[in-house]
Amino acid sequence: MKTILLTTALLVSTSCAVQMTDKERTEILQELNKWKESAAGKAALANNFFPQSPRQEGLSIHEKLNLEITRFAHTKEVVEKLNKEHKGSAVFSTNNMFALMSDEEYKKWIKGTFAHEQKKRQLRGENIQLELTAEQRQANAIDWTTNKCMPAVKNQGQCGSCWTFASVGVAEMAHCLVTGNLLDLAEQQLVDCASDAGQGCQGGWPSKALHYINENGVCSSNDYPYTASDGQCNNSCHKTKLSIGEPVDIQGESALQSALNNQPVSVAVEAGNDVWRNYQTGIVQQCPGAQSDHAVIAVGYGSDGGTYFKIRNSWGTEWGEQGYIRLQRGVGGKGMCNVAEQPTYPSMNGKPNPDGPTDEPSNDPTDEPSNDPTDSPSDDPSDFPSDDPSEDPSDDPSEDPSEDPSEDPSADPWDGSNTWDWGF
Repeated sequence: MKTILLTTALLVSTSCAVQMTDKERTEILQELNKWKESAAGKAALANNFFPQSPRQEGLSIHEKLNLEITRFAHTKEVVEKLNKEHKGSAVFSTNNMFALMSDEEYKKWIKGTFAHEQKKRQLRGENIQLELTAEQRQANAIDWTTNKCMPAVKNQGQCGSCWTFASVGVAEMAHCLVTGNLLDLAEQQLVDCASDAGQGCQGGWPSKALHYINENGVCSSNDYPYTASDGQCNNSCHKTKLSIGEPVDIQGESALQSALNNQPVSVAVEAGNDVWRNYQTGIVQQCPGAQSDHAVIAVGYGSDGGTYFKIRNSWGTEWGEQGYIRLQRGVGGKGMCNVAEQPTYPSMNGKPNPDGPTDEPSNDPTDEPSNDPTDSPSDDPSDFPSDDPSEDPSDDPSEDPSEDPSEDPSADPWDGSNTWDWGF
């Protein structure tokens, strides 16, 4: 059987060349074509996640196809390795919009961080609750996705604006819990205008974004549509002042679970890895252990099939469990994939609406939940961090090895001190 080594000069941006037979190449090509016709493939095309390189301008159609086949084959190998490692606890697939990105391209897209000094977050002692209590481990499930205050999953596209989707999302939900009115607000406003909270498509801080939202209000997405790119600030649209107060910053799995009894919470995670890139379903039980680089929303917790925190992403419904991922709960330290490292949520100006989360997940929202949230959060938020990080953007995140968690997050000796204030 003839063996082919698929490689071109462009493969310097791909992790490795892939050796395969004619038969294997034909099978990969068939899978690749099927992927291109899928929702994930169409999302990749719409968001410019196909191979993008100036060097491709001189390539023939055959050479470009070889590059796509090589990258898809590499992604398939990674997926097979992940499925073996997770042994059924989580399932990984090429059915995602990143299947033709090189490792370097994906990491560059996900890591929209800032170069800044490591500043200590000033938190009240009661806001630092690390380990789950015995009662919390036995608690019933909470799933805010079944509530009428849960907006549809969105897609941030090629812009590194996850911080705006995380902050606007939890602000929309908190406002709805108080007023009963779910708004569709403009992430693009924060991309263009919230310069004190971030650098648009190059990342930002959810806690500072919530401060901006509280101070300025937010336009509707119809009046200020999302473009997935940086733009000039437009202050002409009508800004709605929300029924929220200043952000509350917390640390630890116990604090996160307690907050989730009342409302969804913005969290930071490490997503610049193969686990997040290729996730399809199940409960993730291991992350590589690296700096947090992505802002998402914790929307509940449960124990069916294993204990987990349920997380809402901003990569569209084609990714994961219709836009969601479940991370193992009760691992200690910073939590699985750093989910408990720096949660934040907006305080609510008013008593929460009686419509609370249900005990049982559902694909459709409902106005009739089966269990009400616990005591409403205090209107007196924690001290807003006084040590702000530098706002100067950089292509590279901090690389201080002393702050990297270990390969096994459950063994992380983190003691609750927080010297991290990353931008996403």
